[in-house]
Amino acid sequence: MEQCTRQLSPKVRLGAAVALSLSASLGWAESEAEAQETNLEPAQTDSTIKLSAVKVRGENKRENEIPNTNATLLDIGRMPTSVRDTPQVINVVPQEIIKQQRLYTLDQALANVPGITLSTGEGRGGLNGDQFRIRGQQARGDVYTDGLKDFGTYTRDIFDIENVEVIKGPAGEYFGAANLGGLINETLKKAHDGTSYNYDQAFGSASMYRGQGDVNYQFTKNVALRLNGMYNRAGVSGRDYVYSNRYGASADLGVGLHGKTTWHLNWRWLHTDSIPDYGVGMIKLPNGTYKPITSAGLDRSTTYAREADRDNSDIHSLTSSLKSKISSWFTFSNNTRFTRYERNYASTTPAACSTPACVSSFMAGGNPTLSYGAMGGTAYLSKGIGVENVMMGDARFTTFQIKHDLKFGVDVNYQDEDRYMGTWFGRVNDQTIRNTSHSSKGAYVTFPKSNKANSDQRDVGLFLSDHIQLTKELALFGSVRWDAFQSTFAGYQLSPVLVPRQKQNADRWSPSGSIMYTPLKNSSFYFTFSRSYKPIGTDVSSQVTILASDTPQNGADFKPQRSDLFEFGNKTDFLQKRLGLGVAFFQINQNNSYYYDENGDVVSGFSDSGVGLRTRGVELNLTGKITKNWDIYGAYSWMDGKIRNSTQYRGKEAPGVSHNNFSVWTSYDLTDYLFKPESGHLKIAGGAQYASAYWSNGDFSNTARIPYQFSLNGMVSWEAKNYRISFNANNITDHLNYASSFSTSRAVPGPGRSFIGNIGLTF
Repeated sequence: MEQCTRQLSPKVRLGAAVALSLSASLGWAESEAEAQETNLEPAQTDSTIKLSAVKVRGENKRENEIPNTNATLLDIGRMPTSVRDTPQVINVVPQEIIKQQRLYTLDQALANVPGITLSTGEGRGGLNGDQFRIRGQQARGDVYTDGLKDFGTYTRDIFDIENVEVIKGPAGEYFGAANLGGLINETLKKAHDGTSYNYDQAFGSASMYRGQGDVNYQFTKNVALRLNGMYNRAGVSGRDYVYSNRYGASADLGVGLHGKTTWHLNWRWLHTDSIPDYGVGMIKLPNGTYKPITSAGLDRSTTYAREADRDNSDIHSLTSSLKSKISSWFTFSNNTRFTRYERNYASTTPAACSTPACVSSFMAGGNPTLSYGAMGGTAYLSKGIGVENVMMGDARFTTFQIKHDLKFGVDVNYQDEDRYMGTWFGRVNDQTIRNTSHSSKGAYVTFPKSNKANSDQRDVGLFLSDHIQLTKELALFGSVRWDAFQSTFAGYQLSPVLVPRQKQNADRWSPSGSIMYTPLKNSSFYFTFSRSYKPIGTDVSSQVTILASDTPQNGADFKPQRSDLFEFGNKTDFLQKRLGLGVAFFQINQNNSYYYDENGDVVSGFSDSGVGLRTRGVELNLTGKITKNWDIYGAYSWMDGKIRNSTQYRGKEAPGVSHNNFSVWTSYDLTDYLFKPESGHLKIAGGAQYASAYWSNGDFSNTARIPYQFSLNGMVSWEAKNYRISFNANNITDHLNYASSFSTSRAVPGPGRSFIGNIGLTF
């Protein structure tokens, strides 16, 4: 594999040195992190009112085991306390899975969650950083950390993340505008009791090298500081010339750890220097359908990236989280985040091999000329800020023997971004489909002020929810939120004509209602209805080219997209709550739907004649301990997506929806059979991920088919008190998977067979 190494600026070299030195000197407080991740609280159906959550170790939980994720506490104040108490599907990727599978980026973690289509990721391209479809619904920009918006669009490294949670279905009653199919929340690693140091060093395929450190230092009983550092250099196994270099640091100061008032101040920084992978073109088959050309004989390592391509980003964020128990029945919280981000991006975009001359030449073993899409590829420079504040009160009281958990507050967020579209000089297309060249041959890109555009959005949301415990077995849950949303735009929309400031308003209610019935102590049934809205202009940082159909227009009555969820499910715990089962039947109806082109822009705009998507299906998950030494983490989903409203496409299958999806990972501790427990733990683990074939994202005509995805993975590890060693093998069968796709134009091959070795120290 060809790997590109670029000379770094003095500023970047200094940043790398700081991050690497921090990574090399820090440690990983494994057991304490897991204690935070799987903390439990008694179910809301107990006969007494529960006060604010106190983080303790999980029920019957040992260190280094996969938890029952039903018990995971949600560090999002305006939601129910835990996954178990939430009447909606929530998939959790816990810290132990992240550790065992050696997951380093958000898209890698989400490969464990069925029903998610990845649009981009770890060095594997796509235009806009991490973007996903959840249950076939666009989740562009719907990424949060600790319940606050994670502003900016970039490849997210999870070096300072405890858990990853996917909230399935519309969630506007909690999070406001957008969130049509669900959202992704990351739980940050926070300062905690105890002093511990940890360091992990990993080496792997495609020249992968990673150092990651974590230290928690407790100053006093109530004050602690946690630091994390990471340095990562890696290519993509089975893909030429593309790579992802990242380094970052974070610090979390915790004050009042054992008091009635706790405060965490968190700072994060992540720098990325990568070459994006836009994959390969589709090829048109004799029957008129398309498939990725690598599935028709092109070498899977083929890439068309050139040396002038880049994906360089810097993300800085500062988060304050305050929680105070004012009285035995009332708790006040205030969470604030400020983010500053910058991204310098340029790419090369291949187009489909669709003409008879191209197809016949390639199929005969020839080397036809490569066509480029999107005028060869987009280039832009973005500079933006984002601010959010959530202030909330939580009152727990009893009226006429009926118990209430009443939450109310205000959520205010604002985002502003300047976007400079790039102008290429000296770029020519002299590529062929085979035997590619990665030289830019002197081509370069500039970002003139004459190409500048400015977008902003603000949202003021008022929310109220009440969990009403009518009897020990029966509870009602209702939530409503009012959002006053506004977006504006001014500048240049890919033309020399200046567009004066345009404005769009959208004020909407987002309601939700649930009935929960608990006939048995550890088993509850629920039915939920919820509704979310997505106005135009919610995805400021995800726009790349800036089209009129994706920006506000004065005097235009753009009606927001609306998404309705109907879900019936059950959550049950077994074996003294060590093993958790979840099953849910759902349907999401979306009207006024639209889709995005490969630049991330709206194609059809806002109109009542949008295609309208309906997704229905069933999900099952099983997590926790089967026996003392045997852990399981598994999930399955079946989905059926249909286009409902479009006259042209009515009855077609929804793009990006795979009918059958599963992910399973199981581990077994062999120590009891081979060694004394004090000698350490020898563990083996393995699993598979599968998604059946689906129509390419954006392909409403159902003409471009992406083959099924399959990955078989394994792990063996040895852990003692002060050290650990592990070895991972991924995609063992070297199956040709695809990380993302766009209509009949292109698809991005995923990584081939790869290996990771890791050595860790605790001191």
